[in-house]
Amino acid sequence: MAVRAPKVEVKGLGKRFGEVTALEAVDLTLGEDEFVSLVGVSGCGKSTLLSIIAGLAEPTAGEVLVDGSRVTGPGRDRGVVFQQATLLPWLTARKNVEFALRAEPISAAERAAAALEHLELIGLTGFEDAYPAQLSGGMRQRVALARSLSYRPTILLMDEPFGALDALTRREMQELLTGIWENHRMTVLFVTHDIEEAVFLSDRVVTMTPRPGRVRAEVAVDLPRPRRPETQTEPHFLELTGHLLRSFRTAAPAPAQTTVIVATGDAGAAPPVTAVAGGGQPISALIDAAELRDLLTDLVRADSQNPPGREAKAARLVADYLAAAGWTVELQELEPDRPNVVANLAGTSPQSLLFNAHLDTVGIGDLGLWSTEPLGGELIGGDLYGRGACDMKGGLAAMLAAAAAVARHPAARARSLKFTAVIDEEVWFKGTKALIESGQLANCVRAYVGEPTSLKVAAALQGAAEFSARVRGRAAHTGMAELGRNAIWDMTHVLEALRGYGAGLRGRGADLGFPVDPSLNLGLIDGGNGVTLVPDLSRIAFDRQVLPGEDIEQAIEDIRRLFADTCQRHGIEGDLVCDQFFRPWRAEPDSPVVRALEHAHRAALGAAPDTTLFRGYCEVELLASAGIPGAVYGPGDLLRAHRPDEFVPLAEVEAAARVYAELAWDFVTTG
Repeated sequence: MAVRAPKVEVKGLGKRFGEVTALEAVDLTLGEDEFVSLVGVSGCGKSTLLSIIAGLAEPTAGEVLVDGSRVTGPGRDRGVVFQQATLLPWLTARKNVEFALRAEPISAAERAAAALEHLELIGLTGFEDAYPAQLSGGMRQRVALARSLSYRPTILLMDEPFGALDALTRREMQELLTGIWENHRMTVLFVTHDIEEAVFLSDRVVTMTPRPGRVRAEVAVDLPRPRRPETQTEPHFLELTGHLLRSFRTAAPAPAQTTVIVATGDAGAAPPVTAVAGGGQPISALIDAAELRDLLTDLVRADSQNPPGREAKAARLVADYLAAAGWTVELQELEPDRPNVVANLAGTSPQSLLFNAHLDTVGIGDLGLWSTEPLGGELIGGDLYGRGACDMKGGLAAMLAAAAAVARHPAARARSLKFTAVIDEEVWFKGTKALIESGQLANCVRAYVGEPTSLKVAAALQGAAEFSARVRGRAAHTGMAELGRNAIWDMTHVLEALRGYGAGLRGRGADLGFPVDPSLNLGLIDGGNGVTLVPDLSRIAFDRQVLPGEDIEQAIEDIRRLFADTCQRHGIEGDLVCDQFFRPWRAEPDSPVVRALEHAHRAALGAAPDTTLFRGYCEVELLASAGIPGAVYGPGDLLRAHRPDEFVPLAEVEAAARVYAELAWDFVTTG
């Protein structure tokens, strides 16, 4: 298998799919005989980049060079291994490998010999005449690897080839691949989302930003070779994996395109408010109810569904309003048509209170389920309807009205305010993450997030872990069902185990001091290709809600162990992945941030507020992890969010605005 491995150069690569930019300005070089892993979150463009290098897709910008020659299509110099083995089911393992050699100028006997040689290389001697349906998932992937190696490519491109395998098989395949590469060098680009896998296999690990994908960081892996399973327990291995994990959290994002907003007096800008120079009238009296209603109507009518995530129109409304009120305002475009609004109201001290709200909404969904215009901002009986009215343009409008009232008051400010209206809270939290990573919130000592709490103070937040699982069976014609193994029937064992686990969570909430229990919900199940086939694959997706006081890592481990035990007990071939998780959060006991909010509620509304557990994720936990203590408070009932005919009571929006104004005024007038 001795070949001369070429140099691969990726220069300024970009790729768009209609409105979506998948890759942007990617520069990457693969050295001769180098093993490089590409790591990033789902959707960041890893597979797209690999497909372009393979010649299976065309870039919309830039080029790929192999030894100085431009890639214009597929070539025999590049072998590709996909996540699924994609074997021809009517051919044996040997014949599948031979099929890949049909274009080679060799005889049938030489093709058969080459196929046997490569099946031996990947450890499948004795299974040459087995059909794919008779092989395990790991064995099928070995055949796919043998097929790609058989015509001796100089570059091997691997797109999450072990992602669908169980943990033990995955480990075996990692050891097999590193052994093959160490003995038969070639240039390898290996796509994965598993940092430990990348470090174990690679000479260099390249991380990518979320879409649009760009190269974020590169880390050389200086672990000695040959690599063995015990390598993963060495201190330097753990140091490298930890460094890569931190790079996702702390690497500086690409500079945002910044536009400074200057008040223009446009029709959409806020009209002047007559400030009260004396001390007789509360700051909340400066809230203009008609102005607030019009502002909220305009925000709801500004379509900012995510995906696709075009928040620019709503962002401009927010920016113009704050600029007209006297704030210093910037639009910071993180992606095309996706700007954060970052505004500051300076006091004597830079120490700031942060108002945080998001611009995006979930999708409208099925129009037939709405009885009102989803983007109409229609007022019916005191309730304002439309997508995002509750989550969370009602809170956003209330915060804006409070911000304007404080800015227009002529009294001196001892401390400062910051207002952020961010993109992408409904999906990846790109807006707030960018603000944290860039250090723009460094002076913030308190944060209030305007999510819908029905004007209750939320000092605790429910977390969640999201999982996907697969069970693999063996396909067969339904007329000979006994020759197959039904993956859906096998999945029922997993479902029963999960149902029992969920039932065991009942009563745990009371032990933690909450009126509700943690839960497990099955959100998706599919499998099979029709009634005439025994299904060989079944998939589920589910989540585990986690209350403050629970250990989310332990909850994840419990579910992993439950799945593994169930598969072992019933002889099931399957895999489980924790796709992402959000930690629960609770404010510190007797938190000054919470006490200040309770005081402002009493001052503005004349009664003490109720408290609640916020039962959806929001960015207060993200801010707290960055060292900014906060609380959640806003108008609207979370039950109305993400549903047809979403609405928010206008009276609650006005009440929230008065509370926010009292909260901000108390902060800026006390040193």
